[in-house]
Amino acid sequence: MSDLISQLQPDQLLPVEVIFNPAWWNASVGLTFDRDFFYNPFCRVQSEKIMREHLYDRFGDLGLGEKPALDKPVIGPVHLAAGYLISEMLGCDIRYHEAAPPDVICAHLSTSEIMQLQVPDLNNNPAFQQLCLLMDELENKYGYIEGDVNWSGVLNIALDLRGQELYIDFFDNPALADHLFNIITRTLVRFTRIINTRTRSSSISVNPMARHFQFPLFLHSNCSVAMIGRKTYEEKLLLHDQFLAKRLQPYGVHHCGDNMELLAPAYAKICSVSFFDVGWGSNIKDCRALLPDSFLNLRLSPVRLLMCSASEIENDVKQMVWMNGGPHRAGLCCINMDKGTPDSNIRRIFATADLLRDVPYQK
Repeated sequence: MSDLISQLQPDQLLPVEVIFNPAWWNASVGLTFDRDFFYNPFCRVQSEKIMREHLYDRFGDLGLGEKPALDKPVIGPVHLAAGYLISEMLGCDIRYHEAAPPDVICAHLSTSEIMQLQVPDLNNNPAFQQLCLLMDELENKYGYIEGDVNWSGVLNIALDLRGQELYIDFFDNPALADHLFNIITRTLVRFTRIINTRTRSSSISVNPMARHFQFPLFLHSNCSVAMIGRKTYEEKLLLHDQFLAKRLQPYGVHHCGDNMELLAPAYAKICSVSFFDVGWGSNIKDCRALLPDSFLNLRLSPVRLLMCSASEIENDVKQMVWMNGGPHRAGLCCINMDKGTPDSNIRRIFATADLLRDVPYQK
């Protein structure tokens, strides 16, 4: 085990995190997710405060939330998943909603537009400067800032910029795809380093599990990688993950797809990956065998949390932890739970994790 991986240890055995989607928050406390939610300094502080207090009222006995909640200058939403800013910085339009995360409108950049694309000058980039203005105003008022902004991932952003034609480019115009990936990768390094320098954080907004580690984890989102094969990933994208991993340590990979075991042999070629998000439906046993030293964050299904009984959720948790070989070097999370998700199912996740910390699970 590398020194970097061995140093990245969670603050407890089998930590648990849950994230609710905007529809849940809108129905629960009436929050709306317009542009002000993300960039108005007053709304930013008050929204996070409302979220923490509501979580405490509803699940405070599970260790969630805070009451009375203090005003905290949190620069990006840490209680929902919303990755769009890098795509906006590189040319996409954003549509905001009352009860949904922001939509990235695909730019459908042409071949010539892609080849002319450069790493943005962040000092003059309007999308980035709106975040800087927020950070400056919050820091001037409170004397510090905290949190971060979801920075998505190379393939995710490339699809936002180029659209589905990118998959054709892989074979018909590989130089274009490589140029696009290079621009995105270098932009991500600049962006995350700036945010991490100012807040000592970069990825809590990608997955709040990142807050359980002493060192600020850099978690790269590979959501769209689930749609391509291992061979394509190794030929087109592995080099860019390796580039990021060399510059952003400790490094993690978010794979929310249900097939991570197919990509795990390729992921094992990225140097010094400390953390993996393992999507629901993936073969956790195979992932653990292929990635023996890394922390595996085991993701439950938000659809099952909505539709299934508490006993079924308990069985899901037990099976996942068993497939990992026990509770060590693992966490549990469920992200983007919808309105109507029974509180009893949330509680069962935490209760089952408590049980598994104390009593080794036997299949």
